[in-house]
Amino acid sequence: MKLTNLTLKNRTVIVVLTAILILAGAFSYSSIPKESNPSIEIPIFIVNTIYPGISPADMESLITQPIERELQGINGVKEIRSNTLESFSSIVVEFDLDVPLSEASQRVRERVDLARTELPPDAEEPFIVEIDLDDFPIMTVNLAADYPLSRLTEVAERLEDAIEAGSGIREVETVGEIEREVQVNVDLGELNGYGLGFGQLVNAIQAQNLTIPGGTVDVDKMSYLLRVSGEFEDPSEIENLVIARPMGEQSQSAGLVYMRDVADVVFGFKDRESFARLRAYKMDENGEKVELDESEIQDNQVISLNIKKRPGANILDTVEEVVEIVEGYPVPSGTNVVITGDQSENVRDLISDLENSIISGMLFVVLVLVFFLGVRNALLVGTAVPLSILVGFIVLYAMGYSANFIILFSLIIALGLLVDNSIVVVENIYRYRELGYERFEAAKLATDEVGYALIAATATLLAAFVPMTFWPGIIGQFMGYLPMTLIVVLLCSLFVALVLYPVLTAYLVRLDDEEKKPMSIYFKGAAIGFSIFIAVAIGMANVTTLVVTVLTILFFVGSFKYIIKPVSEVFNERTFPRILKYYKVMLRTFLKRDYTVKYALLRNSLSLSSLTVALVLGVLGAVIGIFSPASTILYILAGIFGALGVILVIIHSIEAIFIGGKISIISGISLGILNAIILLLVSISGSVSLNVWLVLMSVPLLLVVIGIFGLFRKSSKPLILTDNRSLLLNTVMGALLAIFGMFSLAPTGVEFFPETDPSRIIIELEGPIGMNVEASDEIAKEVQDRIYNLIDEDPLVKANIENLQTNVGVSGDPFFGGGGQSPELSRLTMNLVDFGDRAEPSANTLTKLREIIRDIPDIAVKIEGEEQGPPTGAPVNIEVSGENFDEIVRITEEVTQILIDASVSQSVPGLVDVRNNVSGGTPEYRILVDYEKASRLGLSMSDIAQTIRIANNGLETSKWRDGEDEYDIMVRLRPEDRQDLESLRNLNIVTQMGASMPLVSVASFEEGTGLGSITRLNLQRTATIEGQAAPGFSGPEVLANAQELLSDYRADLPSGYSMEYTGENEEQEEAFGFLTTALMVGFALIFLVMLTKFNSVVSPFIIMVAVGLSLIGVLLGLILTRTPFGLMTFIGIISLAGIVCVNNIVLLDYVKQLTEQGLQKKNAIIEAGLIRFRPVILTALTTILGLVPLTFGINIDFVNLFVNFDPNFQFGSESTGFWGPMGIAIISGLTFATFLTLIVVPVLYSAFDSLAQRLGALKS
Repeated sequence: MKLTNLTLKNRTVIVVLTAILILAGAFSYSSIPKESNPSIEIPIFIVNTIYPGISPADMESLITQPIERELQGINGVKEIRSNTLESFSSIVVEFDLDVPLSEASQRVRERVDLARTELPPDAEEPFIVEIDLDDFPIMTVNLAADYPLSRLTEVAERLEDAIEAGSGIREVETVGEIEREVQVNVDLGELNGYGLGFGQLVNAIQAQNLTIPGGTVDVDKMSYLLRVSGEFEDPSEIENLVIARPMGEQSQSAGLVYMRDVADVVFGFKDRESFARLRAYKMDENGEKVELDESEIQDNQVISLNIKKRPGANILDTVEEVVEIVEGYPVPSGTNVVITGDQSENVRDLISDLENSIISGMLFVVLVLVFFLGVRNALLVGTAVPLSILVGFIVLYAMGYSANFIILFSLIIALGLLVDNSIVVVENIYRYRELGYERFEAAKLATDEVGYALIAATATLLAAFVPMTFWPGIIGQFMGYLPMTLIVVLLCSLFVALVLYPVLTAYLVRLDDEEKKPMSIYFKGAAIGFSIFIAVAIGMANVTTLVVTVLTILFFVGSFKYIIKPVSEVFNERTFPRILKYYKVMLRTFLKRDYTVKYALLRNSLSLSSLTVALVLGVLGAVIGIFSPASTILYILAGIFGALGVILVIIHSIEAIFIGGKISIISGISLGILNAIILLLVSISGSVSLNVWLVLMSVPLLLVVIGIFGLFRKSSKPLILTDNRSLLLNTVMGALLAIFGMFSLAPTGVEFFPETDPSRIIIELEGPIGMNVEASDEIAKEVQDRIYNLIDEDPLVKANIENLQTNVGVSGDPFFGGGGQSPELSRLTMNLVDFGDRAEPSANTLTKLREIIRDIPDIAVKIEGEEQGPPTGAPVNIEVSGENFDEIVRITEEVTQILIDASVSQSVPGLVDVRNNVSGGTPEYRILVDYEKASRLGLSMSDIAQTIRIANNGLETSKWRDGEDEYDIMVRLRPEDRQDLESLRNLNIVTQMGASMPLVSVASFEEGTGLGSITRLNLQRTATIEGQAAPGFSGPEVLANAQELLSDYRADLPSGYSMEYTGENEEQEEAFGFLTTALMVGFALIFLVMLTKFNSVVSPFIIMVAVGLSLIGVLLGLILTRTPFGLMTFIGIISLAGIVCVNNIVLLDYVKQLTEQGLQKKNAIIEAGLIRFRPVILTALTTILGLVPLTFGINIDFVNLFVNFDPNFQFGSESTGFWGPMGIAIISGLTFATFLTLIVVPVLYSAFDSLAQRLGALKS
């Protein structure tokens, strides 16, 4: 290879380049933004409009519909949803993902500007919110004090300004504060007595509170600005405003009406829109968890500052910056600051878990390499992992990626794969050195020999992942980081193996009998000096770290010298040769040929291939069929191939009756033992019904009976299947049928994203539309009390909780169209202690909370844990649409009640938190205006509506500035007049001619109920019903049971009305559909790569059969661990396909090389198996052991070990729940695939070779 020649000629450059890459990689990793979830662009925009005092129905016609009509005409819009409430309209516009975010934003703004001309002039300006995953608080700063809330609000506002000045801060949202305003409280009696209207009051304030420029004047060669300033310096000045004077009255004071005559001017507080409370816990001196006392936290005196970071900002740096600001901010005496909901702790713990898993995996990998390659070569090969990862981080940093949990887990998957290329290069160079070649000549020849094979093997791995990079949708953007990261690090691994390692290996590899060159005195001195410098630097930073580092070095040196090295030498010199000897005997036995029975081998090969294809298609159909009927074609194809395989097996059985039965007896007994073992293992983790036992044990029993009958009838005739290859293939077929039968009869279930143990539990309480914030606060207090009682009574819950934060009057979830503060909505957030400190799983705590909260009357309750992964809808999400909204409401309420009853009775197991978005009607008084009479009197609808709105809701007429602070001047009736309907009837309406008359003279009042909220989908009124799956229950299974329950009701819906299942179900269908396509395309690409490599169809076909058979291991792993088949399992199967192909390619390629050198086929297969045994085992072990720490939650905190001498060893982590299913799929699948690669694939290759020879003989 020209590349090898170039690198070896410039080996000094390569050494320097290696050092530069290490430093650049370390810098890239330290600089790359750290976050929990990937930063993804979501082309979703929310258009919010406020129009105070307007009913939902009027908001829909006046605000929502005009904006929707304009938005509908935008190209690339995928969906338009709207939610219209009293005084508030929220429209969610979702674009196709191929529309650039900036272009979509511009289109929305242009259309909203066009719609603005159709909106009422007194409606507030629509504001557009761009949704992204950073639009959620990263932490909450809670202020508690023992002084008045008004003063605490001032402290919170100043702190808010200080935090918002931070470089990484996007927004600070305040909850629980009280805002000041200048209130002009109008006495209705006095106002009516003077015959005045609100218009005069408003005009008087607006006309006086002005600063107007008067131009410039030149005086004595100087130019002066003229400014007419009439702004209020004090709110009391408003009282002295003249609002009316008698007609024709010229006196300066007689008969004047002042503001103070009709209103009280108060610098007071706005009506409270939200409440915040906090109860936190700490450990006392005895190690007992106690509540912070009231001198530290006051339940009713808490203001919460929700901090949101800028997109792309490093969450760890941002939180650290906020903490520094808070700690350095001078707060008054008696103020306590408590930080809750710190997302950086989760990110730090998550990254720490994954980093520790990577380190643990690397240690496992190096340990395995030591046993197979020796200490020196193992350490050299082991450095390929961190080197490839560091080079990968350079590329990822340049691509603008962040270090999130998906990228870090991708590196864990790649741990075992990263050493494969380097193993091949180092082993081959070592072999050439043993043959006597000079070190650099050996590096050249060895790399040239394997270079193209490594490129082909890497291309095969990439072919499995490339289709996943085209994953559409938000989930595709989220999960797309996984294949991209794997592609990057695998290419970096190839670069390291072919560019860096030939030079490094030539310098560092030394033969066992090679004389060790003495180290230069200068080099030795430099090494000692550098070591002393590092030791002093570490000691100055942390003495504990220095001690632990020295002890660790001594431990590893001693372990390698006195334990690992002697054991590895014994293993390599004695144990491993014996293993190879037994493997050779086993392989030779299974390759034994006997052609007594015609076509037996052909039937076995075809039946195995057919059943493998049926297994793959059947599993895909079963998974996809839960979400879409489009899987029917997969079932049909699976049935065809399965029928072909079963027919061939039946032929064998019939032939066994007439020809012989020895092998049938052996197969039946073996299969029976295998089934019994599987059933017993499954019984340990979950119950297995008697029917499952009978069905699975009937097949081996039948084989034994057939075998005995065959022996009895034709004992003197040749026995069937005396070809040992057929025996092995029959055994594999039996295992295939057994596992598929087990998975069919005792399925593990299906899930979308895995269920994790949440670090935070969120309780949402939603009252009926119209409930004021004070009433919502009373409900929240009741729920709090129930939770406090549970904490006091249950020590496990008390041990789990860190704090409980209550926010009343919060906004809805912005990602799903919520917006604006809703007085009827409360949110309680229970933050839990770290995973390792929990006394019970979070899911148990969540279940206990649901039990004590779910029975609150007239309140919709939603309890859920914060989960990892992209945002998705509810497991049960039903959208009801049709022509008449009243009918939609009726259907929605009936379906909701059916599901609530099913949830209570558990006729739909696992269904909880059922609710809908059809709000109960808002109580209202309809003011019916006599249009003819009003017109005669010179009154317009606008005059009447405007007066009522100002009187009741108030009008922000102007601003009063006090230094840098600015306060609203609000004009409206006194509270006692606003709460009296009779006062409203007597409200004076002033005509354009100046005459006044009471409202009741031109209008009547009618009590009624209006719509609470109106939801629309693509410009049509729609209602949504949602339900959650309880912990331990699969969302798809809950949905399937709910669909079955509602099937009759859905079939009987009136014409023109529909019920569609959307939400998580829709996203699952899209995701699994894409992954099925990606799997098929990946198989096709892999097949093409192998076809190019082998220039033959047979070898690629055999390898693809091996990939399909590896599903036996995957399904067995899922059954034994009772792990549901989900999205992560699917991704694991795709990853597994690439790994299995690489091992088999290397094996069969070597068989091809040996046969081309003239070796007989059978001997070539055995020799290739022996030569490739070590690399195959190494690939499997390194990949499996690299995944073990995270899959099974083996966690050692290496940083804490070196800093505090505390490894904090624990089993399980929050990451394990999310990534465990993928790890189980890869580990179990690769374990079985290793057996396939070393035993079954050679036998299949031999079988197809025999078939080819027979076909050639027939042609002759």
